[in-house]
Amino acid sequence: MRRKVMSEWDAKSAFLTVPDDGWSFVGFANALPCHPSEAEAIARYLHRKRTIWLSMRAGHGRVFPAAMRPGRGRPKARGVEQPPLIDPTLAGFLTQAHPTFLKMRLLLGRDPGGAWNENQAVKAEIKFALAVEATNLMTLCRTFAKEHPAIPVAAIRDALWLDRPHTMPVVAETQPDLAMAGSEQFGEQPQTKTRLSKALTDEERMMSYIEAAGASGIAVYEIVNKGKIARDRVTLIGEMFENMGAIRSAVVRMSDRGRTGTRYFMRKYGEPVRWSFGCGVNINRYCMPRGGSAKVRY
Repeated sequence: MRRKVMSEWDAKSAFLTVPDDGWSFVGFANALPCHPSEAEAIARYLHRKRTIWLSMRAGHGRVFPAAMRPGRGRPKARGVEQPPLIDPTLAGFLTQAHPTFLKMRLLLGRDPGGAWNENQAVKAEIKFALAVEATNLMTLCRTFAKEHPAIPVAAIRDALWLDRPHTMPVVAETQPDLAMAGSEQFGEQPQTKTRLSKALTDEERMMSYIEAAGASGIAVYEIVNKGKIARDRVTLIGEMFENMGAIRSAVVRMSDRGRTGTRYFMRKYGEPVRWSFGCGVNINRYCMPRGGSAKVRY
């Protein structure tokens, strides 16, 4: 019978939330609930079970949370704070990189093995896919390094090699910046060519080609082939731009014995200059504006 009563006390005390300043026996009896005459016996029992902390002073009891201890006596040992093994920010970065590593492990598992000439198509496909995933990982590293400049690149690289020592050598084959002896700073990300919108007019498309050509200019036939614009239309637009003062044109020879053709330059690069060649020199040079380094044959 007593054991059954004790189990009921345990069940009731499990839902108690004792305040930090504690309860008196009356407050404890109201919260349990139980009769005030039983509060001291129940409190002593739960104190032995370490469910609560019972403090008795001058015949008066007070109930505190189990985690609290009185301030008297020998102080508790001070806990030793150990620094984390890895920076939490780097740990979050590794979590972002794990899907890429998983894809690479799956690709490596598909390798049929053997000599290269036995399964050339499969091996080439796997090698290309691994290079793509390594590039994605490099992009992720560049983004993380840009967002957290306080974290050195060496720490990012060490974290990757510590987390995936068997996969990183495959990454290092195509991304030398992530090798063990990589540079202190990641190299610049290669610029990808931007595609022109299909909604551009012929005038806008042609001006984009001339601006992208820079100081070396662009020939009429190149604009025709790139933009799929009729030659007559290119000539008409070129004359309009030249009359507006936006570009300059020059009739140049593609080589010493080649055909002549019109080439367009942005006006900001100056006027094309004539350079002379000796007879019989076969060099493929374009017309360059004033200040350019290439020679011109008119």
